[in-house]
Amino acid sequence: MASPIPVVSFSKFRIGTKQDRQDVAKQVYDAFSTVGFIYLKDCGIPQSRVDDIFGLAKKFFEQPLTEKLRYRLTDPTINQGYTSDGAEGVNDHKECYEHRRFRNDLCPDEDAFPGFRAALDSFYGDCYELAMDILRCLALFLGLGDEFFTAVTKKADPQMRLLHYPPIPSSMLDKEGEARIQPHTDFGLCTLLFQDSVGGLEVDPKHDGNFVPALPIDGTVLVNIADLLQRYTNGRVRSTRHRVVRPSSGTFDVLPARYSIPFFVHPDPETTIDPILLREGEKKLYAPVNAGEWRTLNTAKNYHFKAPEQLSFKSIEMETY
Repeated sequence: MASPIPVVSFSKFRIGTKQDRQDVAKQVYDAFSTVGFIYLKDCGIPQSRVDDIFGLAKKFFEQPLTEKLRYRLTDPTINQGYTSDGAEGVNDHKECYEHRRFRNDLCPDEDAFPGFRAALDSFYGDCYELAMDILRCLALFLGLGDEFFTAVTKKADPQMRLLHYPPIPSSMLDKEGEARIQPHTDFGLCTLLFQDSVGGLEVDPKHDGNFVPALPIDGTVLVNIADLLQRYTNGRVRSTRHRVVRPSSGTFDVLPARYSIPFFVHPDPETTIDPILLREGEKKLYAPVNAGEWRTLNTAKNYHFKAPEQLSFKSIEMETY
C-alpha cells in the first residue's frame, strides 16, 4: 500500500521565490489538512547530525537505571528529565529523556556526561528554527501573514524527547492493549519526529482503526499536527492518531531496540487558543483553552501525576471525528 503521507522538499520555502514559497505552503497545508502528517526533506538538518544525536541517546540509555533515575522527571509544570519504562503506562514499552529550552535542571552535567548538554542544546536550536519555519509556512497559506505564530511563540518552550524502545519479545505485542506506544494524538501545536531505521510507527488518518505504516525515510523529518493547532485553525488541519507497534516488515522473535527524537512544539503558556475564523458565518468548533493549563493537564495525565488543584479539563477535551 502506498503511504498517504507525502514527501515534500522544504528548501524552496526557505530560499525560493515568493511563488516557490506559496507552492510549498500549499503542499504542506494539503498534507496537514488531510492526513495530518508530512515528510520534509531538504529541511536544513542533515542526517549525519541526527545520527550523532541517536548515538548520544544510545549512550545515555545504556547507563544503569540507578544512574538514569538521578534525573527522574517529577514535575508536570516543567516536564523535563528522565522517565523509566512503564512510567507512562504499564502497556507501553519505552523510556525517555526530555530536554527543554529554558530549564534543564535534570540534565546530566559535563562531569557526568561530557558533551551531552551542549549537543542537545545545539540540536534543539536547529529543531526550533525549523519548527518556526513550518508554522510560518502554514500561516502564509491561511492568509494570516507568515509571522502570525511569532506572537504566540516568543516564550515558547518546546520539549525535545529522546526515546528508547528496548528490545522485547515480539510475542508481547500480541497481547491485547500492548504496544511500544499506545494510539494517541499529540497535544501541542505540532511535532517534528526523527526516526531510526527500525520502523513500527503507524498512523490512523481517518481515526477508524485502519493504521498504516509511517516508514522511516532517510534524510527526512516527519512532521505532524497536534491538538492545539487543530483547535486554533478551527479544524482545518488534523491532529491524527498514531502509535508504535512491531515493524511492518521483517519477522522478529525479539524486536530490536528502536530510537526516535520527537520535538513537541507548544505556544507561550499564557496564550488563549481561540479558534481562528476565516470565513463569514463560520462557527467555532472548539471552546477557547489556555495553552499553559492545557499542557500541564495533559502532562499530568500522561505521567500519572496529580494535576494542580485549580486545573481541570472540564469540557475542553478534543471532540471525536
